[in-house]
Amino acid sequence: MNLLYAKVALYAYPNLEAVMEQIDELVEKRALSSMHDFSPCETQCEKILYLTEQKNILIELKICLDKIFSKFSLEDLDLLDYKYFKRKPKEYFEFIDTASRQYFRKQISLVKKFSIRLEKQGYDDIKFQKECFKVDFFRELLKRVVELEKLSKKNKPKKEKLKQKTNVIIDTKERTA
Repeated sequence: MNLLYAKVALYAYPNLEAVMEQIDELVEKRALSSMHDFSPCETQCEKILYLTEQKNILIELKICLDKIFSKFSLEDLDLLDYKYFKRKPKEYFEFIDTASRQYFRKQISLVKKFSIRLEKQGYDDIKFQKECFKVDFFRELLKRVVELEKLSKKNKPKKEKLKQKTNVIIDTKERTA
């Protein structure tokens, strides 16, 4: 499975409940405002069914992710929480040395392990694209993950590093002008 999709699922996990609640609110608003909407009834029903389908996709994914996370150790869950979920306070993570190479290796290993387990649960690239990207939330999250990946590349060629530095200098000059 594509590691970017696995990271999207990891970043999405703590927000799935909130997105489902927002969909519920949208469905309720659509249903209540249907008497003021003069579009055909069929069109209104299709919109509500589309939103309901999105919620069902989220529910299925949440159940799958809960099953996957139940098989991870507490240490692994803490590392995932630190990087992706951010549900616990910073004080909880004082024991994690986030500057060590070992930490970064563990994070990479965890994402790969998660990706493999996600694929074993039936979420391969095709299913993820076909189902999850029906939900706007996932498409936007993918854009953000791609941007984060671009920013986190450390071993960039010298030309690219120099180009970025000049862009930063130009940007700061524009802001001060």
